[in-house]
Parts: sequence; C-alpha cells; structure tokens
Amino acid sequence: MVTVLRHSLFFILYLAFSILNISGQTDTRLYKIDSLTAKFKKDSAHIYRFKNIRPYAAIDNRNSFIKEGPVNVKGFQLGVILKEKHTVGFGLYGIQNSSKQNLTSKDGNSGIPLKRTLSLNYMTLFYQYVIIDKRFFELALPLEVGLGGYHIKLIDDRNDKIVSEKDGGVMLTSGGVDIVIKPLKWVGVSGSAGYRIALENNPNVNFNGAYYSYGFWVDVREIYRDIRFYGITRKKYRRQLKRYS
Repeated sequence: MVTVLRHSLFFILYLAFSILNISGQTDTRLYKIDSLTAKFKKDSAHIYRFKNIRPYAAIDNRNSFIKEGPVNVKGFQLGVILKEKHTVGFGLYGIQNSSKQNLTSKDGNSGIPLKRTLSLNYMTLFYQYVIIDKRFFELALPLEVGLGGYHIKLIDDRNDKIVSEKDGGVMLTSGGVDIVIKPLKWVGVSGSAGYRIALENNPNVNFNGAYYSYGFWVDVREIYRDIRFYGITRKKYRRQLKRYS
C-alpha cells in the first residue's frame, strides 16, 4: 500500500512538473514570437519611413526648337527633395546643332549654301513643386533660371570657309509641367512640356522656344526599399520565426 502511494505521488508530481514546464516553454515561445513580430514591424516602418530631405538626380534630355528648327538639349540635374514636395538644385545643359540654309547675295543672285553650327552650354538653378502625388499619377510644376554662353558659325558649304562667327553670353528662364504615370510603384512613363525664354536683346540671336521630353521613369529609392524589405528584412524574420513555430 505504501509503495502504491509513493508511485502515485511521484506520478502526480512528475505530471505537474511537466505541465508547468510545457506552460513555461509555451509562454517563452509566444513571447519570442511577439517580440520578433514587433521588431519586424518597426524595421519595416523604418525602411518605408517619410524623409524630410533626400537626394535627387535625373537625366534631363529634351527636344526643343530654336528659330523653329529642332534641337536636342542634353543635360542632367542634381539636388535635394524636401518633404516629398519641393525639389531644388542645379542642372547642366548643352546644345550642339548643325543645320543648312541658303543665303541670298546682295545682287539677287542664287543663294549661297551655308552650314550653320550652334553650340550653347548653360547652367540652371531649378525648383519643382509636386501638385499631385498619387499611387499611379504624379503632376509637378518645374521652374528654372540659368546662365550660359553660345557660339554660332556660318560656314560656306562649298569650301568650308567661315562666313560669320558670333559668341556671347545668355540668360535663360523656363517653366512647364511634368507628368508621371506609374503602373508599378517604381517604374512608369514620364513626359514634360514647357517654354524657354532667353533674356537676350540681340534680335539676331533668339533662343526662345518650346521644349518637350518623354521616356521611362524609374524610382531607384522604391527599388532599394523593396530589395531591403522583401529580399533581406522579411526573409530574416521568417527564418527566425520558424524556430518557434
């Protein structure tokens, strides 16, 4: 009888200890899971956090017109984005253009074939304000003012002799509208249009003209964020959570 009681008491104590141990392990496991989940949410929010200031860079090649003739304007911009609404910075642009025309002589004889070469390089300070920033659509208004220099040559196309040559400085200002359509959050298509005014008093040198551009739009920041979140952070926490599943 005494032996039976001892075995019964031992079994009861063993069962109670086992229950308490399992309960403790469960509490520890749940605590670890909750702790990892909270840390995962915090790290995810940090990746996609709002920034008051971040760098900005863009290739800004444009199609334009000078004296009703088409020209290509090649340039790039560097600056900062403030509070996701205001972009300020500077841009560097260059135009290299060659065209042909006829020059009528003073005595009314047939025109002389001429080749006209134009070189225009300038730097701008720009500001852009985002009016609409939605998931699939963005609308912004860019403004800029710049200083630069030009060089124009008229060359007799028959013998490559320079007929006239002119250079000088110029001040430019322009404004327009930029549109981005984003079927995906980090890639889309963009287009812009505006008008450039040259503050130049010489009537023979007129750089006024419309401009437009179009092309692919890529948000490098969103690509970087998604790589960090999906490729690194989420995978790391999933591996850690599997230990307590």
